[in-house]
Formats: sequence, C-alpha cells, structure tokens
Amino acid sequence: MRSSLIIATWLSLGAAQTHAFGPFEKNVAARAGHLNAATAALKPFLSQNASVILPIDKDWDALQIRGTSPRIHPNFNAIVEAATEEDVQKTVELASKFGIPFLAVSGTHGWTKTLNNLPYGIQINMRKLNSVTVDPSGKTASIGGGTLQWEANRALYAKNKQAVLTLCECTSVAGPMLAGGHSMLQARHGYTLDDLVSARVILANGTAVTASSSSNPDLFWALRGAGQSFGVVTSLQLKLYDVPSTWTISTFIYTSDKLEAVLDAVNKVDSDATRSPNLVLSGVGKRIPPMDPENPVILYTLSYQGPEAEAAAYFAKFQAIGPITVKPSTNVNNVELYKVTQNSVDSVACTRNKNSMGSGVSLPSWNTTAARAAFDVFSKMTADPRFSQSVFLLENYGMQGVQAVDPSSTSLSLEERQYPAVANPTIWWNGTAAVGQADAEAYGEQIRQALFAGLPKGAKKHTYVNYAVGTEDFNQMYGYDTARVQRLKALKKAYDPRNGFRFYNPVPLA
Repeated sequence: MRSSLIIATWLSLGAAQTHAFGPFEKNVAARAGHLNAATAALKPFLSQNASVILPIDKDWDALQIRGTSPRIHPNFNAIVEAATEEDVQKTVELASKFGIPFLAVSGTHGWTKTLNNLPYGIQINMRKLNSVTVDPSGKTASIGGGTLQWEANRALYAKNKQAVLTLCECTSVAGPMLAGGHSMLQARHGYTLDDLVSARVILANGTAVTASSSSNPDLFWALRGAGQSFGVVTSLQLKLYDVPSTWTISTFIYTSDKLEAVLDAVNKVDSDATRSPNLVLSGVGKRIPPMDPENPVILYTLSYQGPEAEAAAYFAKFQAIGPITVKPSTNVNNVELYKVTQNSVDSVACTRNKNSMGSGVSLPSWNTTAARAAFDVFSKMTADPRFSQSVFLLENYGMQGVQAVDPSSTSLSLEERQYPAVANPTIWWNGTAAVGQADAEAYGEQIRQALFAGLPKGAKKHTYVNYAVGTEDFNQMYGYDTARVQRLKALKKAYDPRNGFRFYNPVPLA
C-alpha cells in the first residue's frame, strides 16, 4: 500500500523530482498544480471518513479561521481532514517524499509568528481524531490527537476522573503538552508532559512509532518539552486521578495602585514551604470602565480544590489588601471551573478570528518595580481603543509537583521548572493593518523588556515555548544547559534530518 501511494503520486506529478523542495518552491502556479495533483493522488488511499479540501471547496474558508487569525496565517493550499492515524501517516509520507511543507492543527490557537513561515502546503486537520477512553485500570486515559481540552475534561469528569489538562478549554490536549502544559493541577502532579505515559507519533518520513520510557526512549525524552519539532502526535496516554473535591474560588478586584501589594502577597504565599498544592494563584489586568474609567483594574483569583475552611487563610491575605469587591464561588466542579475562571470555550480567551499575540516572560519571583513599569506600558496600550480588550496575565500555579520531577527525565528547559511566576500580556485587536500589528508587537516587547529588567543578577531570560511570540532565540525558550541543548539538537537531526517540523518555535538542526 505504501509503495502504491508513492507510485501513484509520482505518476500524477509527471515523474517530478522527489527531493525535498524540488519543483515546489520555484513557481507559484507550478507548485499549486503539483500540490493539487499530489493530494488528488492521496485521496483514494485515505480512510472513508477522511477528506481532502481545496480552496474551491465550500468548507475551505471555515478551516482557515484560527484563534489568532488574521495575524497568524499559515499559507495552506490543501487540507487533509484525517480520521485515522493511517491518514496522518500517509499524508506525512507523501508530503515528505515530494518535499511539500505541512502542518498539523487541532485547536489552532498558537500565536507564534513562526507559523507564518509555512510558505504553502498541506494542513493536516486532526479534529476527527477526537476520542477519550478511560483505560480499564482507571489509572490512565487514551486521548486522540485532535481532542480539545473541554472534550477531555468533560469526558473524564463524567467518570469522576481528572488529568493534568491545561488552562483554556479551546486548545488541544496534545499541543500545549508537547512544550510543557501549565495546569491548575501542576502543583500536585507536575506539568501535563510529566504525566504523559506514552504517545503514538508520526515521524517526518511517515513512520508511525510509539514513544514511551521503554519504546524509543530518546524520542520520548525529546517529545516532552520540544515535541512540536519531532512529530505529529496521533494519540496519547495520560495519567488519571480521582476527583478529590470541588473547588472554592474567590476573585478579588483591585484598583491598579494595589499592584505592588498584590504581587508582594503572591511572592510570600508562593515561597512558603507550607503552601498547599491545592492552591492556584492567577490574575489579570484589564480595563473595566465602570470600576475605574481611567485605569485598568486587577482581577486576582485564588482557586482552591477543597473546602472553603481550608482556603480561608489564603483568601484572608488578599482580602486584607483592600479590594474594590470580591466575587466568591463555592462547590465549583471541574466542568464549571473553566467558566468561573474565564477560560471556557465561550470566554474572550477562546475568541476566534481576532488578532492575538502574547509576549510571555517567566520569572523567579515578582519584582514589583519592574512589574509596575510593565503595567504602566500595559495601561498606556489599553488606553488605545484598538487594544482596549487586551489583558495582562499574572500566573503562579504552584511548583511542588513540577519540581518533584527529575529534570533530566524530559527535554523541558531547567528554567521552566525553576521559575514559578509567568507574566504574559495577551494583546487582541481587529483588522489587517500593518501599523496595528507593528504597534502591538512594540507594546508587547516593551512590557517584556520591562519585566526582564527586574531579573536578579545572573538569572537567565526565559519564555515558555507556548507563550513565545516567535522572535525569541533558541536558548530563551529551550534553556541554557549545554548538554541538554546538544542532546536535543542531535535528536532533531536523527529524527527529522530534513527539518519537516520547523514551523512552531523550532529546534534547529544545528
């Protein structure tokens, strides 16, 4: 079957050259013709529920919309809606053999500008690989590579189970996991990637393999921290836990002059050795004119998986700062959690077809002087009506579970396990005007550099891969440890020597 696909495609291309990027990049019209011929040849080899969609088809426009478009716009010329692992395998095999760039997508909320480096090619749409099965032991779940967070969370909750899923309901399970997977459960169980038991992976040559601690362990190591540069995950097995209780949540809303007091309180709570792993700290700066017509306000949320009595001492510390108001929620279940914390599929965070970008910064603690300088830039930016809906994320999800993991067991950067605080201005705006994007990028970089200016002497600049804007250097995302970096690059060369996976904050070949 595999050789039949290659022969059929070769014939459809008129026996064109088959080395990478041979005929395809030389002429726009020629490469479009070759690509259409290649996907037409592929179609008979796909499963019954798979489909090939071209720009003339009615579903084309809808499948171009992203959570970050039009700013992020990979230049696809064909879409393969895969319905099985074999569909993904055959598509990648064909693309690799004939030098056609490709990109697998599920949640389509990635905002790194490196995604725009796809010059043309195939979108491998993974959404039909959408499944959640609790394994017979009840200790793991098998999750399809196209499954979104909300689908996995609700399916697991129906079985009274939870997994270390990430923060927004509209992203995929697999995508964020491959670069870390920040989670409201990370203080207990580590990042999402720390709970990965195994994964089925399609390599750049179309080979399907299992990656685990006992099967392809080098790939398993690389996959957990830099996975987007190594393959397409068609399914994964994650650890499961029983749901221990509901959540107790309070959101404290402060005027902006309380920023320093809030962050001082966060530093104290977060550095306390007795900090409960059930506690999650997170906040946003945003404009709410009825509360303050002149300045952004700070909404700081304490979420505690447990009863109100256990959470009370933590809540009291933030009540003492003097909020404008407090919004309490009790007995919040795991499905309601995303709505209460404003991360549900119908929240602003999951808006589609609106420009968005972040400029993430990870920090060893909050430097309040630097945070004030950054917040002042944010205030100026959101006074501009173009950017008035933007928010400033202030995240401390807890590190006990993260730091309990042997750092040498995954490719994740050392800094990602050492820095508990994450700042991320998330900037939204409408339209395609170049000046709008340039201004957004300039504001984001000013905020980022203001925060970096507050790093302690000797601390390295670090950005979480999934929060990167696409201008960061390799070490800022993947770490500074020489041996780790050398191993990662060597594995990239071994598993993807033609650099097929190069469009998401990539690990370079050399």
